[in-house]
Amino acid sequence: MLDSTATTLTMTPAWQAHLSPGDIVTFRFPLAQADPGTSPKPRPCLVLEIEELAGLRFALIAYGTTSPRKANWGYEIHALEDFAAFGLDRPTRFIGRRRLMVSLDNPGFQICRDTGSPVIGRLSGGPAERLLAVRARIQAERDIAAYRRAQRRHRRTPSVVVERRRPKRLAQRERGAA
Repeated sequence: MLDSTATTLTMTPAWQAHLSPGDIVTFRFPLAQADPGTSPKPRPCLVLEIEELAGLRFALIAYGTTSPRKANWGYEIHALEDFAAFGLDRPTRFIGRRRLMVSLDNPGFQICRDTGSPVIGRLSGGPAERLLAVRARIQAERDIAAYRRAQRRHRRTPSVVVERRRPKRLAQRERGAA
């Protein structure tokens, strides 16, 4: 599935600084059905987003598969025809529903010995346009979820009733004068 020679090299910050949405990287994407104790095999993953949190850079990556089955559908980006131009050796589909946020320092990135980078290619053309639509949909879902959380917090916050009271001395004087 991958057309790169992998080895365990230390990651250089150069690829991390230039990684962007649309890049295809080699990553050991964890699978639920994998045998415990075995390391997941490296597979192509599509970078959907790059985010900075607390001064660290993270990538939101989508799982890549060559399986033509209809399992794992949702927010798909197909690299079926020009797959070689994207750095892939077989037609691949990236499943945006199966995504993972990982630090760019994550040891799951498989570094290619020749390039010193896990980046094996980049989407272009129709698949790159589809990526934009998938990213927009994911962001819209995030915005909706944030709005709903804010609404729940707002409903949980009790209303504060402000009551005006007169000081005791003033109230006693008014009663005495009447």
